[in-house]
Amino acid sequence: MSDLLIVVILAAGTLLMRASLVAILGEVTIPPRLEQALRLVAPAVLAGVVVQALVFDGDGFRTAWSWYLGAAIAAAVAWRTRSIPWTLAAGMAAVWALGAVL
Repeated sequence: MSDLLIVVILAAGTLLMRASLVAILGEVTIPPRLEQALRLVAPAVLAGVVVQALVFDGDGFRTAWSWYLGAAIAAAVAWRTRSIPWTLAAGMAAVWALGAVL
């Protein structure tokens, strides 16, 4: 079985699972409190992924302080500007510049 065929079968299966969920729950009303809680799932998962990538480096803890200072600078830019592109640019520039200095 070719790799392309496997990818197509998996994509079709994923599409069918999502479509069936929409078809089954399409007319179900979600309580406002649950909807409010579900809005917090994506930011919580993103925060977990970012913290894991920031703190751990393979098998141990990350010892490069440029990463921590860059994350602090990126957090300050995010808080101030509320802009993802500016946050990413500031964080990457800070890690790069601090990595060259420290």
